[in-house]
Amino acid sequence: MTETYLQRSKAVAHLILTSQQLYKAVNALVREHELTESQYNALRILRGAEKRGEELTQAELADRLIASRANTTWILDKLEARKLIRRKGHSDRRKNLLEITQAGQRLLSKIDPEFEKLLGTVLDGVTSAELDSLMAIVGKFQFD
Repeated sequence: MTETYLQRSKAVAHLILTSQQLYKAVNALVREHELTESQYNALRILRGAEKRGEELTQAELADRLIASRANTTWILDKLEARKLIRRKGHSDRRKNLLEITQAGQRLLSKIDPEFEKLLGTVLDGVTSAELDSLMAIVGKFQFD
């Protein structure tokens, strides 16, 4: 084993452990609001799309969630049942456009300060420049 291999292996192990810990922390936070992490991400994506004036289809949301179409349908069914999102008609009847409702916006407004606090705790001591460097480094990862 080369020194490069050992260094890369150790770095990947740290990334995986950190990712798992972050996932658990976010999941615990959103579960307090009776959401899964995927449902929370769907709401955040829809809120962002609305702010940008975008309309997303279920397929586009699935791509952004990195989820299967079937899983995305389940996620949206749960959110729609709670009146947090709405499916709207589309000129192509095989597609549904999605929008976050006022109830969904209010729920995210409740979660936002808690999420900000979580990020503040987890990233305490990490500078803005270090975060930029981290994003640049992770952006160099290559998957084929």
